[in-house]
Amino acid sequence: MRTLGDCDLRLHLLGDWFLTVGDSHTDTHESVELPSGPQHLIALLALQGRCARTQAAATLWPDCRDEVAAARLRAILWRLRHRHAGVPPLLEIGDTSLALASEVVVDVHRFRLSAELLIHDPYGREDGEDAAAAVLHSSELLPGWYDDWVLAARERLQYLRLSALDALASRWRLQRRGHEALQAARAATSIEPLHESAHRTIVRTHLDNGDIVEAVKHYVKFRAMLHRELGLPPSELFTELVQPYLVRAVGGTRTARGP
Repeated sequence: MRTLGDCDLRLHLLGDWFLTVGDSHTDTHESVELPSGPQHLIALLALQGRCARTQAAATLWPDCRDEVAAARLRAILWRLRHRHAGVPPLLEIGDTSLALASEVVVDVHRFRLSAELLIHDPYGREDGEDAAAAVLHSSELLPGWYDDWVLAARERLQYLRLSALDALASRWRLQRRGHEALQAARAATSIEPLHESAHRTIVRTHLDNGDIVEAVKHYVKFRAMLHRELGLPPSELFTELVQPYLVRAVGGTRTARGP
């Protein structure tokens, strides 16, 4: 059996679940096939960190009696030890707790670090191009999985990505990278269509580019959507941004009044 020191283990949870094991000397990787049960346990530990055996069992099988859930967990651990003996140990198994082996590189962990870098360093004082790419092109967490713990983690990651995209769009706009700013802001609105700050960045970017027509059109479209969905107007900050242009003609039509 290969040891962890000889291997490069990578767990991917953004998009479909898959695990690769590589040779640290040759930089070659191959996929590791695991059944659904071990996949769920490994994903749980990757997302939640070290946890008690009882907690893991209860989370994975919430509708089972404690003894049944515990038996299922033991079966998965046995399977990982014996049926997949050619794979380096993926878990740290204690008497009462379980954790993912620290050597396993998890894409979600890298995504979180990238998102937090963008949020806490919004003006790009640190090199954030890799972080920007990771956030901008991130996939959804485990699509097709509907366990409660997955849904909760997916929602947290989406909110984190939304905040990071917001910061990234503002950064790129201030750096006069209008195309990238629009790309990041639109990605944010695809997560939350009513997220006003992303729409403001889109409008500001159009104004920066001298594209008043597109700026006003976007504001009017957002205003109508917000009124339709929530019965609310945009914030005063947003309205003041475009107020000088709202009374001008867009295709010969006044746009100042009403949603």
